[in-house]
Amino acid sequence: MKRYISILILSCIIAVTKAQNYNIMNYGAKSDTTLLSTTAIQRAIDECSSKGGGTVLVPAGNYLSTTIMLKDNVNLYLDNGATIYASRKISDYGGEKVSVGAADNEFIEVLVSANNVKNISVTGKGTLNCRAERVAYRREPKTNFNDSITGREILNAIKYGVDYRDKFKKVPPFTGAINFTGCENVHIEDIQIIESSFWSVHLQWCDRVYVNGIYIYSNPDNGVNADGLDIDGCSNVMISDCNINTGDDALCLKTTNRDGYSRACNGIAITNCILTSSSAALKFGTESNNNFENITISNCVIKDANRGINMIMRDGGTIRNVTISNITINTVRKATFWWGNGDPIWLTIQSRNNHSSGGNIENVTLQNIIAHGQSGIRVEGFSNRLNNIHFNNIQLFIEPESAKDKRARDGYLFDGVNNLYMKDCSLVWNKERVQKEWENAYKFKNIDGLFIKDVIGEKSPNKGYEIFYYENVNRAKIEK
Repeated sequence: MKRYISILILSCIIAVTKAQNYNIMNYGAKSDTTLLSTTAIQRAIDECSSKGGGTVLVPAGNYLSTTIMLKDNVNLYLDNGATIYASRKISDYGGEKVSVGAADNEFIEVLVSANNVKNISVTGKGTLNCRAERVAYRREPKTNFNDSITGREILNAIKYGVDYRDKFKKVPPFTGAINFTGCENVHIEDIQIIESSFWSVHLQWCDRVYVNGIYIYSNPDNGVNADGLDIDGCSNVMISDCNINTGDDALCLKTTNRDGYSRACNGIAITNCILTSSSAALKFGTESNNNFENITISNCVIKDANRGINMIMRDGGTIRNVTISNITINTVRKATFWWGNGDPIWLTIQSRNNHSSGGNIENVTLQNIIAHGQSGIRVEGFSNRLNNIHFNNIQLFIEPESAKDKRARDGYLFDGVNNLYMKDCSLVWNKERVQKEWENAYKFKNIDGLFIKDVIGEKSPNKGYEIFYYENVNRAKIEK
């Protein structure tokens, strides 16, 4: 009798499991990249959601699609060997676009989208491939260099006779792989995301987000705007075990403004990720219309990046209560049009325009970091002063730049900080390939409250510079 009951229960479980799986092939999808399967995939999603939820299965094969809308309680599962390709025909999208609230691009096409739904996921070992296409064009730089966040770099490029204007422009459609807005309980796990034209994964205003084990790739030479993972005004976020290799920013926290509305990034934990980027590997901003609070980042590898860890505040928000620890960084100068100086760490407040205060950065700790960079570490308050910044156990190794327009000057540069704490930090210059531009190991300017203990360095290989340089420093306690 007990055996009979067990078999009956097992049969019921199997029946329920089957009922909750919706294979897109049963709705007319074709493993054929010349035929759109959008309608078939959407039918499977709609029926799955309408019946209480379950898994929409994309079996092994190659499928062509335009925008797919996820609904409540649906897991889109991409099986081993399954790839959904985004259509490259703008007419296939029928004018359907998504507003993302980005500083430089308001509307894009999206492959997998969701708005104001709950309990959604994209999982499996399969792939979303947006097949980005780009063409070169020449971008004239701004004439008022001092108002540009890259103004100094442009002036420096002109000094060295380097053409700063080469860029790459996307051609329509500008398809991003995933864009979820206002969703609750979001899971993205194990999938691969290849060659998005715009931000690969953009999660905006979502709560309870889990991203685990995904791989993202975009062309490192010309993948402009093809960020990897963008967390935008989200709360209660856990990101782990991701490998992201992109042309533009790899992993970026943003607080964009859409129609006058923005949300804070609050309660975020990032760990065990490998980040590679031709721009910034790990970035806060530049869209910073709201706050970034209560964030921890740990146990990550940053390699072959134009910039390592970045906090770039431009729109009035505040970064506060952030710890970043146990990181290895390797930065290398990329093509001149990419943002970045080969600097392992850059924290800055710089207003985007006359209507913005720039913002604030306060209560930030960076510790247990080994960095090899083709430029130094910079902490600069152009618009407002940073407050309560801690550097603990930072090992910095300055390497020669591969680019012609040399940008590296000081090892550590701090300018415009209240209450700066440094403990157990060091600097080593590469003495085999000395750059004539290298200056001071540590430069402190406009600091109110400087506390140094067990910080060591070397004089620049170039004569005339000191290990420690001070200018307008008040309230200092130094134990070298």
